Amino acid sequence: MDYLAEANAKFETAFTALKSGGLTPDLHKLAQTTAHKIAGNALMYGYGELGDKARDLENMLKAGPDFDPALAQSLFVKLTHNIEEIRGGVSFSDDDPFESETFQPSSNPDRWKTDSIKTEDGGMTHHSSSVLLIHSDSWMSGLIAKMMEPEYKVTQCNHAHLAMADAVNETPDLIIIEQNLPDMSGIDVTKFIRNIPDLQSTPVIMIMSSSEPEDIVAAVEAGVTDCFETATEILPLVNHAKTVLAKTQNHVLIVDDDAAVRDLLKRRFETYGLKVDVVSDGIEALEYLRSKKPDLIILDRMMPRLEGGAVLYQIQQEINLKSIPVMLVTAMANRNDVITWLKRGAIDYITKPFNPDEVVLRALRHLRIEKDAA
Repeated sequence: MDYLAEANAKFETAFTALKSGGLTPDLHKLAQTTAHKIAGNALMYGYGELGDKARDLENMLKAGPDFDPALAQSLFVKLTHNIEEIRGGVSFSDDDPFESETFQPSSNPDRWKTDSIKTEDGGMTHHSSSVLLIHSDSWMSGLIAKMMEPEYKVTQCNHAHLAMADAVNETPDLIIIEQNLPDMSGIDVTKFIRNIPDLQSTPVIMIMSSSEPEDIVAAVEAGVTDCFETATEILPLVNHAKTVLAKTQNHVLIVDDDAAVRDLLKRRFETYGLKVDVVSDGIEALEYLRSKKPDLIILDRMMPRLEGGAVLYQIQQEINLKSIPVMLVTAMANRNDVITWLKRGAIDYITKPFNPDEVVLRALRHLRIEKDAA
């Protein structure tokens, strides 16, 4: 909603100038760019009427300064009124912003992390993934650890308070926790863990002493990823833990000057367990790439300061960057555009408006992990 408020403020400024006969080239360009963004994004959020009005205004402004002022004013009014109607009648919660009706994530999405560092040439060196195992029964804890070592580094804790300190200091890749601990419930420990920024996406597997539905619901609501019964599911638990840890966490960079698009795609990618960084223009993207090498780049075509085509060209000139898959995103495209940008190094071409879930699934395919999204 802040995005629409900002857009409306820009339209109001241009509208006031238009009425007084003072629509400068800068205001003209500002209004055209704003209309272009809304036209490209409105359908993604289910606002087809708003997108149509924005496209009409954009097409008029694209024609140059010799447009019909009366018609332009009418389009300005209709568009700003439509925005105000949407802002007055729609709100998104902090917990569930921009959710589309076409995709509902699993209640137990697989999330993963790997301990890795980048070498000087941009390559990846992977360390053994780490597991924090919190269980009051030393025999049971030792059995699970023995089944996972030495493939994974396992830290065992018998008490909640020691485990919480280890979780904060060590930031493990996976946490396995008993439902009932001597000094605190596993659910309360999980709630604590979920309040630590570095641990909010860390998978948590709970070993249940109760199979009552209300206990399982309470665990999931606290942030537990999966639940297993102690007596019968040790081997399935260990196998599942290994599956989670074996997944490669891919790192995605989203480059787009539209904050709403950045936020929408970031949340979608994070749902699948990928790490995401965002920047707002091409210059920031190149600065980012001087020190970091993501596994995939989502690159907007039209941006201020440095447009996406120039960024793609620069990426292709750098030996340590040219192997990074780049998916180009634009609000305008035709067949010749697609061929041109594929020849210049893009691996895919996405037109706005787009379905964010489709973008993520296509990205996963290029990262060769689409089987994990099933």
